[in-house]
Amino acid sequence: MKREKIIIPQILHDQMVEHGRMALPYEACGMLSGNRQEVMSIWPLQNEWKSDRRFFVSKQVVEQTIQKANDLGEQILAIYHTHPSTEPKPSHYDIKNHLDKNIKMVIVSYKANTPTVKWYRIMNDYYQECYVSIKSS
Repeated sequence: MKREKIIIPQILHDQMVEHGRMALPYEACGMLSGNRQEVMSIWPLQNEWKSDRRFFVSKQVVEQTIQKANDLGEQILAIYHTHPSTEPKPSHYDIKNHLDKNIKMVIVSYKANTPTVKWYRIMNDYYQECYVSIKSS
């Protein structure tokens, strides 16, 4: 299967990484929206559970965020979350709770000194890493 390529501007990539850093020691989460495979907006959300192993955002907040993206003519391309102390690989829990195979999963890991960002396409119990191109501003 061909790996998909995602394009994200450097400034949005950096904002996503910084959002996660500011939430430490807890997991952070948010959404990325745009068109086709190009990210145009970031939507940082608050992890309502304040946990270092899980994140939760209420259905109302998720729906409002999707509507804001739609109002801009964009669709949700990915949901991102952080792993404060583990590798940037989807856990069984991550995969089980990722309900839309058309939306990518992004994981930012702070296990090493330099954060690592990985993008995945989730299909049932299987995941595939996507290529990411960070576009300079």
